[in-house]
Amino acid sequence: MQEIKIVNQENDLEPKNFSKGYLTFPFDISQFKDFITGLLGKPQTISKRISGNFEVQLSDLQSFYELVNQRVTQQNNGQLIQFTAKIFFTDRSAVQLGSYNELVTYNEVKPIISEAVKLTWDYLIQFSDKTHPEKQVIELLIISATEKAVIEDDDVPSFLYVSKGEFRINIEHTARSFGSDIENTLTNQIESLLKKENKFKRFVRRHSSKFSLGFSFLFLLTSIFGAYLATSHFIENEMKRVQTYTNSAQHTVNEKVDFLTSYMASGVSSQHYFKVVIFLLISVILSILFGVWIEETASNNRELSFVTLTRKAKDYRDEIRKKMEHKWTWFLISIGTSIATGIIANIIFNFLVEKP
Repeated sequence: MQEIKIVNQENDLEPKNFSKGYLTFPFDISQFKDFITGLLGKPQTISKRISGNFEVQLSDLQSFYELVNQRVTQQNNGQLIQFTAKIFFTDRSAVQLGSYNELVTYNEVKPIISEAVKLTWDYLIQFSDKTHPEKQVIELLIISATEKAVIEDDDVPSFLYVSKGEFRINIEHTARSFGSDIENTLTNQIESLLKKENKFKRFVRRHSSKFSLGFSFLFLLTSIFGAYLATSHFIENEMKRVQTYTNSAQHTVNEKVDFLTSYMASGVSSQHYFKVVIFLLISVILSILFGVWIEETASNNRELSFVTLTRKAKDYRDEIRKKMEHKWTWFLISIGTSIATGIIANIIFNFLVEKP
């Protein structure tokens, strides 16, 4: 293969390919160096993360593409060199689509759940203050709210733990105004996709530990108060019974002494306090169980995000939403059950104590 040399001729503005292996460009060596640096050099970078609850479908990815492409081509006269979309699945597999047409017609036949997608735009733009075009790269990574996502970035596995959905913007640019403009454009589009969380559910989730401790303490306090009332009522009744017998003129002194001796030996008071201890011990155990139950249902009511690019992902979304509705219902049931159990337990205890 012959060596290709760069020859600059003053009156020759068009590049020519000679049979001897020479190739001419309409600029000198310093300009050619700047051109190559603009393509391969290390540009500036703008990064941003936006978290929230959302659902991204194929139509939303198309909207992102059209928004960015329209913005760049109309305002900066940019030329799209390449567009890729890489879709990640929960089975640690991934599919890369090499063009916008492939993204539009994408239809995954495997029963797998999509959990993230990465969109990448490569543009060649010549800004008004530059003498040569430069490469600009725009990346948008969308991650659903999975407990554990495996996303490959530059072919290096990265384990990401996210509690909610997240958008990650990364822009490699050579003009600050261009990078800021694209960042604002993507941010506005992303914020339009975020869903507002129910304020009451968010309050319950953020204060789940306080809810669990509060209702647990309330249940235990109710049991203690019930045991106190039952004991006071028991003592009052026993005092009346003893006084009624001892104050009666129908009984002799010996009979009264025998009655008091038999009463002390029967251990009625000891039996009552034994019942109180058992009741309070059971109440402590139940208060702990109710506290754990309320904490579990209150802390896990967060709305999740989804990247629904497959049929399996849509089924998974519907399944998760039903589970979230059930968890919220169980939270209300746990509170109602703890209150009802406290009331019923005190009624049963009073019945057993008063039973002769």
